[in-house]
Amino acid sequence: MTESLNADPRNGGAPRCPLRDGAVPLYEQAGSLDGPLWEELRSRFGRIAPVLLEPDLRAWLLLGYEENLHVLRDRSTYSRDTRRWNEIRDGRRVLGAELRPTMSYRSSALYADGAEHARLIAPIDDALSRLSDARIRAEATDVADRLIDDFCEHGRADLIGDYAMMLPAMLMNRFFGLEDAYGYVLGELSAGLWLDDGARAAESVAQMRNYFGGLVQRKRSAPGEDVTSWMMAPEFGMTDEEMADQLVLLVGAAHLPTSNLIGNVLRALLAEPATAREFASGALPLNDLVNHVIWTEPPLPMLAARFPTRDVVVGGTPVAEGEPLIIGFAPAHADPKLGRPGGAGGSALDSGGNSAHLMWGAGEHRCPARSLAERVVGIGVRRLLDRLPRLRAAVPADELAWAPALFSRGLVELPVLFDPVEAPQREAPAPPPAPAAPAAEERPDDLLTRLLRWWQGSGRSRRSAGD
Repeated sequence: MTESLNADPRNGGAPRCPLRDGAVPLYEQAGSLDGPLWEELRSRFGRIAPVLLEPDLRAWLLLGYEENLHVLRDRSTYSRDTRRWNEIRDGRRVLGAELRPTMSYRSSALYADGAEHARLIAPIDDALSRLSDARIRAEATDVADRLIDDFCEHGRADLIGDYAMMLPAMLMNRFFGLEDAYGYVLGELSAGLWLDDGARAAESVAQMRNYFGGLVQRKRSAPGEDVTSWMMAPEFGMTDEEMADQLVLLVGAAHLPTSNLIGNVLRALLAEPATAREFASGALPLNDLVNHVIWTEPPLPMLAARFPTRDVVVGGTPVAEGEPLIIGFAPAHADPKLGRPGGAGGSALDSGGNSAHLMWGAGEHRCPARSLAERVVGIGVRRLLDRLPRLRAAVPADELAWAPALFSRGLVELPVLFDPVEAPQREAPAPPPAPAAPAAEERPDDLLTRLLRWWQGSGRSRRSAGD
């Protein structure tokens, strides 16, 4: 920090470090990131607050809508490249597996700026543009129906674990060009990344490497009409490592935010009587309902850091070059300067017609999968409501618990009851080649086979990945 930015008149003009002055241990409040917390931080610090993401990991949290939008848009001043973090630059930390994903580094568009970002995001944008509306609708409807078939005869379900967490993962797995068995694996591995169980999360990370590495292997040797193969087009010149990292980014952008958004929309319909009434009456269209939920319970309350490329002043607070700035979607959406009713208690129509939220980002790093995610959410919610008669919550709203995560806002479970309905007879999907016994000619580095064999022997899934 420069002395001009940090001279403290209370201390005779001696330099001080605002980031270390009263940093709030945000990690202690994971699962309770809501309106009262943002109001408290604003009253103490103003438009930007010093926080602890871990006991020894300090960052700034942007609280104001304007401040968040400015940082998202100004790519020349605020970099996404974690290597600019002052802790890395000054040698106090090293980039490695021990860092949380939001503060790590990969050779993907998520961590790149300028020309490098444009190079890496181009194959993603091109591949997603090749997915026709008809294909998205057909595949999303089929995946949703197959998941609903698994529980529609039981009269009860957990709409998070049984449905919301699985739908985007299984759909992306299909678009990647793999059999549904791997979709079940991908869905539950992705969920495992966010568990408090460190050993389980680490195992999920290791097996996810097998998934993406194996996917690249498979499509290099047998390309098809799928997102992975399109991204491998010679004009993009992607290496295997870059391919795997871009696919990780794509799943990160399309899976958990979409899963949480589906779950949070369903929660609003089941736990907010005013919202449910307006939706049932037709006064609140589904698109407006989704907007309402994004404003009041955004599926990502915060987003990975930006790093100033020079000393700056943000919201009246000095921030030194390289100090991490966490994008605050949830506090920005509750910014009193917007003049919106706070919390979910206001009329859904007050926020439903307003699509100026920040959920999909802005500027260079805006979400590449926004259109896909919005369509999947709409189809997923509608199919569930159409197929399950008298859908209702199985527990009171105040018993629903938010998952204890800083960068994710989703329920642990959403138990529901409904009138049982018979599952239609469907043709079973073709399973992948059975990996029960290694053939003599099997490649020892066949990562997908290794992953599926591990999965079938793990006993982790409620489903059989080979069925």
